[in-house]
Amino acid sequence: MEKEIVWTSVALKDFWDIASYLQQNWSEEVLDNFYHRLKLKTQLLQKQPHIGFKSAKYSRFRQTLITHHYKLIYSVKKDHIVILRLKHTSMR
Repeated sequence: MEKEIVWTSVALKDFWDIASYLQQNWSEEVLDNFYHRLKLKTQLLQKQPHIGFKSAKYSRFRQTLITHHYKLIYSVKKDHIVILRLKHTSMR
């Protein structure tokens, strides 16, 4: 059974900040690739919510790569998945 994806307001801000940065500094192709990979990853999470690895510091959180440069931090609830943050991989 697929779980619903719920985005926090912080994660949505992260998304728009990343999209804005990519649009201003990179080609349309890079932005499209980010969108495409994010969509594929969230669809996969709906079916297999435990694919990400547990956070070393906070075991209730999981993370998975979207691209080489961006990761998605989330938690799995009984009937939904909460997207908590989108962060650059160099950030802790």
